[in-house]
Amino acid sequence: MEVTTRKTEDGLVVKVSGAVDTEAAEVLRTELGKVLKLKPAKVIMDLSMVPTMGSSGIGKILIFFKSLDSNNAGFQIQGIHENLYNIFKAVKLDKLFPISMR
Repeated sequence: MEVTTRKTEDGLVVKVSGAVDTEAAEVLRTELGKVLKLKPAKVIMDLSMVPTMGSSGIGKILIFFKSLDSNNAGFQIQGIHENLYNIFKAVKLDKLFPISMR
């Protein structure tokens, strides 16, 4: 799994590539911690290259969102695969932040 960031007019894009299993979720936590230190006004997480994600990865994203939210920063997920979208929707994450498959 790999995490890259780039600044755009819309905000800081965080692109995650590869499956996010338990081990990769810890790497994700570390990388998202680095993003938080940048104090972005908005983060757009691109999950278009993530075929699967375990509960620990979802938990790391939720903790990341809560940290952003406490700093009044925006957050959204784009490019999520349908199987992950259905999981995120089942646990009602779409009620916390925007999630789109494109």
